[in-house]
Amino acid sequence: MAFTLPDDLAPELYPLAWLVGTWRGYGILTYGETVPEQAVYQEMTFDHDGGPYLRQTTTVWTVDSTRSKNLDFEMPGLHGASLLTPAQIWSTETVYWRPVGQEQPDGAGEIPGDVDDSTADAESAGGPITPVTRLELVSADPAGHVAVWEGWIQGPRAQVGTQAVGRARTAVPVEEMTRMFGLVGGDLMWTQDMAAFGQSEVTTYASGRLGRVDDPGDPAAQPGSGLAPADSHESSESASDDTEPTA
Repeated sequence: MAFTLPDDLAPELYPLAWLVGTWRGYGILTYGETVPEQAVYQEMTFDHDGGPYLRQTTTVWTVDSTRSKNLDFEMPGLHGASLLTPAQIWSTETVYWRPVGQEQPDGAGEIPGDVDDSTADAESAGGPITPVTRLELVSADPAGHVAVWEGWIQGPRAQVGTQAVGRARTAVPVEEMTRMFGLVGGDLMWTQDMAAFGQSEVTTYASGRLGRVDDPGDPAAQPGSGLAPADSHESSESASDDTEPTA
């Protein structure tokens, strides 16, 4: 997929440039007995105002299973999103990403797995090793949580974890969170693990596969755009209570 460096992007953000834009797709939420496994519709936007940081806004919706299709979880993000009808907003969040310096990886460096092959091919062929850019993030959500994160980005892969999580007095306890992001076949793949709801062990909570949207207003890029009008009647007879993965 061709990628053009965004206009007015601060040089410090060049290692993060592949994230910039609007991404839409599908994913899974699950957290033991607290959050039953379910498919969700997701949107992430990474934008900037010319300063040396990115702003990430994320919204996750539950899915109306009676007006959605079951998914093959190998399908591209935008294709999956086109088969889902959002029901209610599950969560929203705003995050600021700030690069704080670069360093060369030790030796030959760690080749990221399950991401685009361009970096691995260049390094295995004796090409230049992609520097590791250190990151500091801050996040906030309307459920009453704020967090400080640290991590890194190298080529088309990023990994971050919380260094501190604060919460409002009535908010659900969250002890720790980790996230990974990777570019796979042009799609943005991400996962989140966390220790929350009284559990001390970090456990899988969310994952997603999202495709880049060239024109957010394009009707073809909207959720449910791949559903024919008759699908709502057909799926109401065949869908289960929650949209389940088929692979």
